[in-house]
Amino acid sequence: MLLLAVCTLLLWGAAFSDTTVTIYNEWLSQGGRVHYEVDRWNKHNGLDHPNLIPKCKSIGTATGRWMNRDLNDHLFANWHQNPSRHGYPDPNYLNDHALQSKMFGYYMEQLQGYGSGINNMVWVINGMTWPGWMDKSHHQGKFPNNLDAAGEFVSLMVQSAKDKTGGHIPHIFEVINEPEVHNIGDQTIIDFHRVVAQKLKSRFGTKVAGPTYTGYSIVKSDANNFSIWKRTAKFLDMSLDHLDFFSFHVYNHLYVAGGSHHHSGANEARLVAAIDMIENYSHLKKGRNVPLIVSEFGRGGVHGLDQWKPNSLIDFETVYQPNGFMFTFLNLREFMERVIVFMLSNEQYPGHTSLNWSLFTNDGRETTMATFFKFWHNFYYDQKFLKFSSQYTGWERSVSPLALANPHNKELVVLLHNYGTAWQNVKLDFKGGWINPTVGESTCIQYQNGKTQMHSNVHFDTTKYNGHVGLPGESTCFYKFKTNYNFDGVRTNNENTYYGTDMVIPISNGHAKTTINLPSSGYHTSHLRIGVSRDKNANGKPHSVVFNGYTLPSALTLYDAEKGQSSTKWEVWEYWVPTDHVKSTNTISMTFDGNGGHVSSVALVVGKLQ
Repeated sequence: MLLLAVCTLLLWGAAFSDTTVTIYNEWLSQGGRVHYEVDRWNKHNGLDHPNLIPKCKSIGTATGRWMNRDLNDHLFANWHQNPSRHGYPDPNYLNDHALQSKMFGYYMEQLQGYGSGINNMVWVINGMTWPGWMDKSHHQGKFPNNLDAAGEFVSLMVQSAKDKTGGHIPHIFEVINEPEVHNIGDQTIIDFHRVVAQKLKSRFGTKVAGPTYTGYSIVKSDANNFSIWKRTAKFLDMSLDHLDFFSFHVYNHLYVAGGSHHHSGANEARLVAAIDMIENYSHLKKGRNVPLIVSEFGRGGVHGLDQWKPNSLIDFETVYQPNGFMFTFLNLREFMERVIVFMLSNEQYPGHTSLNWSLFTNDGRETTMATFFKFWHNFYYDQKFLKFSSQYTGWERSVSPLALANPHNKELVVLLHNYGTAWQNVKLDFKGGWINPTVGESTCIQYQNGKTQMHSNVHFDTTKYNGHVGLPGESTCFYKFKTNYNFDGVRTNNENTYYGTDMVIPISNGHAKTTINLPSSGYHTSHLRIGVSRDKNANGKPHSVVFNGYTLPSALTLYDAEKGQSSTKWEVWEYWVPTDHVKSTNTISMTFDGNGGHVSSVALVVGKLQ
């Protein structure tokens, strides 16, 4: 009873609304995807020791990324030269069965433990260990001059794995991990990706991803007059023709000082702004989306504490930060092909005892980090996303929502993530009273009494608080309602995103302008997303946004974790657009206080009822 009382106090605040989330009786499809597709969201990095595979399965995760096969056991570094072809690897080197077993035995254990659950695993090489007999003079001794020969290492490695496993190799290959940090040259990175993609796609039908940029390259894309973005655009010029996915990493970082803490990093605003730039560029070049893979995300660096020593706040942040990213990814399902959190089943090895990003100890005991997957294990394919909206307050949104329902058992779930530190009383408005649920069960993750707490299946009654639910500061919660609603007649609003004919638009004399073309008319919903990059001391909020001559009255801005941490502020402003103003050709005119800065991209999200 004491625990129930404590949880009840934590879950409910005063009966005054800090924010309202509106849920509609419409399914929300994005780019044709309406279900919670577990396989796209439930993976972690690294292969798993056999004793931990059942443990991982029990919390709803599986290995999603095989890293460093070229580096481990010095596979590439020890590879012999082809005696018949100078400068190329010996094609017979991995024909030795004992060597094959050594190189691929660990992966075979994953196949035995997970089966088809890891079909869409991502395979990536370190890409920076090569034999001494290769000429690397053009790249400061770091990378081979002969990229075709380097690509043969990758192809022969994949062929050997295919032979050893009877064809059960990962379906997706990332060419090289975080290549920009190695200073081997942007053109070399581009050319090596193209070479590897050509070999793997033609020989094995493998889907290829890249460039696997660091989070820095994403979060700082607008720095120095978008110089980092220009490198990304140059890569896209190649990859949109030769690769299947654009992949990258994103992190948020923790700063601790004087008993308080704050964050910096990609989520939420800069991540959405960067994704919109990538997709806008793809639309301009190819007239289509480019599917995205985020092969690492979560809690990044720690400042003010030793991240390698046990610390309960760091453990909480390792759960809390990826929770926030998940809300962003799930709200951009149109683009996100799959994501892989940077957590490992266990990271310990001789000389490294930290459990920094580990889900389990070596002997299988859960760590705090397992809480992340235990929370998301509550969601499954039969659930479909529902349309929702946040309040257009004119200011920053600190509560990110999602809503799902299972039409078979009529259970509805509202998910909320609080980016802020303040308690939020959230009004759940079921538009037009299509249902009026009052009692249910909540599950919340929060930092409480010096440790990570997950309060599960806590009963609540919204009638006591005028239809509100309580959301603690820096928490992630879901609220589950059992209903009698007949979902059989619910229609689906299928959203698609279209982009402006201009991007990285200079704000000249306080003005910026673009045009967005749509393939048809008769839309059911529409909203506008505007990325604005300006000096950190400038006002990023548009003074006005005029859509086909109509001044849009309602806006919000996405949460910006990077406030004051960069030389620029890069904000994302969302506007509700009345559908009767949407045409096949749409002109968007924006005005700003003062001069300078850029509109990074403008996106129009429109939905049609099906």
